[in-house]
Amino acid sequence: MIKYKNRISQVIDFSGIGNEKIHPTDLDALLEFDNKYLIIFEVKKKGVEVPLGQKLLFERIADSWESTNGPCWVAYCEHDTNASQIIDMINCNTVKVYRKSKTYSHTASVKDFLISIAEKNNITKLKSSLALS
Repeated sequence: MIKYKNRISQVIDFSGIGNEKIHPTDLDALLEFDNKYLIIFEVKKKGVEVPLGQKLLFERIADSWESTNGPCWVAYCEHDTNASQIIDMINCNTVKVYRKSKTYSHTASVKDFLISIAEKNNITKLKSSLALS
């Protein structure tokens, strides 16, 4: 789902925020359920590594969430589309998952990753969104 299709290619200029060592980052998607479960997604083109600063930020957010709310996963995903194509995230590959201060190799589509989390944690809202209820 692309909520605001007319804004998808709009560029944000971050000039004046940061310098050559410090600059804003983005994340590709967040899912949060019942103030208990948090899933952070970062999607890169196949073969592109997540920059260290971005990785550290996501993992610090995950550790903080785990210490106060509940389970949090950082899913590092990849796609193999060209710049003119829409990235279908549900079919991207989840290649690494960070949880409880550890990064694990993972091989599954985003859909299968989410199904696994929904079922293992009985997350009703996630099951419903994936039509698993």
